Parts: sequence; C-alpha cells; structure tokens
Amino acid sequence: MSLNRDNNAVPIIDSHVHFWDVERLRYPWMEPGSLFDRSCSPQDYLRAAQQAQAAVSAMIFIEADAHSSCSLPEARWVAELAAAEPRIQGMVARVALTEGSSAAADLEAIASIPLVRGIRDNIQGHAPGFALQPSFVAGVRLTGRLGLHFELCLKHHQLDETLELARRCPEVSLVLDHCGKPAVRSAEREPWLSQIRRLAALPNVVCKISGLATEADCERWRPDEVLWYARQAADAFGPARILFGGDWPVCDAAGGFGKWFRAAQELTASWSEAEKDSFFCRNAERIYRLR
Repeated sequence: MSLNRDNNAVPIIDSHVHFWDVERLRYPWMEPGSLFDRSCSPQDYLRAAQQAQAAVSAMIFIEADAHSSCSLPEARWVAELAAAEPRIQGMVARVALTEGSSAAADLEAIASIPLVRGIRDNIQGHAPGFALQPSFVAGVRLTGRLGLHFELCLKHHQLDETLELARRCPEVSLVLDHCGKPAVRSAEREPWLSQIRRLAALPNVVCKISGLATEADCERWRPDEVLWYARQAADAFGPARILFGGDWPVCDAAGGFGKWFRAAQELTASWSEAEKDSFFCRNAERIYRLR
C-alpha cells in the first residue's frame, strides 16, 4: 500500500504504533466487545495514516501489553510482519522484569531478534515503588548492556520514582512515552511540569510526544488542551530529544489518528523546517538506530 505524498511534506517516522492479533496472542487488558477487541494490522494503520495525509515512511512497533507468556511470540510475530511490510523498521518488545528468575534469559532471547531496538515493561497500573524493585532496576540495566534502550510507560503520579530509576541507570538510554501521561482531563499542571523538567535535565532521557489525547476528555478534547503539555515537554527536552508518536490504534478512543496528527502539526507550525524534520523523523531515526 502506498501513501499519497506532498513533495514538500516532512517524512514521518511514527515512533509509537501498536498491532495486535486477538486470535494469536492474549491481551488481559482487552475488554470483550470493546473498541479494541479486534485485530489491528499494519495495513489498518497505513489506511489511517493515508486518510490523515501523513507521509509515513517508517514505523516503530511498541509492545501491546500482551500476557507476559506472549512476549517472545509477539516479538517473533512482529518480525514476520516486518518481512512483509518493510516500513516496520524497529520494535520495542516486552519483558516482564519482575516475574521470576527468567527475565535475563528472556531479555537475551528477545535482544537476538534483529528488529528489536528497545524493551518495555509498563510501570503504569502498579503500586508505588514498582519501578524501584531490585529486579526491575537490574532488568533495565541489563537492557542497556545488551545494546537496547528502555521505554518508560507510566502515569504522572509515578514520575518521582521514574526520576529515581533514571538516576540509578545513567548508562541506559531511556525513552519517556506519552510525556509521562499528565492529568490533561483535570488540567493539572503541577507537579507534572516540575518533574518533567527534572527528568529532562538527565541526559539519558528523551521524550515521546504522543498519547496525550487519551489523557484528555476523549470525546470533547480540543487541541489547546493537550498542546499546553506538548509544548512544555518540547521546551524542556529541546528539539533534539523529542519524537512524534501516533499511538495508533489507542488514539481511536480519542478521535483517531487524524485528529492527533493535526494537533501535532499545530504544535510544530511555528518551528523551523529543521526542527520539524527532527521531531517527525530524524530523532526517531537516531534513537531507534534505523537503517
């Protein structure tokens, strides 16, 4: 499937795309009959990008929180998808870092898959202190030693422990997903803003500007509501340390890929062409070590 492209369009590497196959893998979070209770394929994503007139040249698959027993099968499945769709150029796979003694072996097995660039084990949804458990910290450090980065998915109230995790793992490259999921719906700005600035002061952390729409009122959000948070994150991390992420198909719960992409275009409207290129393409190319 080819995408219509304006010759002047900035090429896009979408750094946050999910696929899932409900017949092949188990997703404990998925409610039967919900919006997401369906298989979502690269072709489905590319149709959404085409409808949004987004010139997507590459995409990064991010693990879809399948059951921990599905981590390696999911990674192998995505490698199969990439063989058929070359725009899938990188993958962040899941390893459950705190579930038993097999995490090291699981990390090494997944790291052997050439498409894998990073590891994620969601912090969100867990009790305070989850990310500071010795097994979690050890897993993050091993991720770095294996030549991969670690991806951070959490809610705003977990930013303090995430800051401490980042300080304990200065040798590991870290990617913060969704700007740390601020409380957009209730328009809370602090302590999120202060914590984001402290996180941005650490040189091993970059920030993905993504997933903000689903933290707002999904049915009624306006661009200005989410863009305040996006602008603060962009200012804190600077043009070389921010990435565009579509968060498809999760964004379908908040108006779809097109609505979020238009908000991202509004975010960057006053930026230089070089800054736009860095945000939409070159930073992801560097951080995900794409060919």
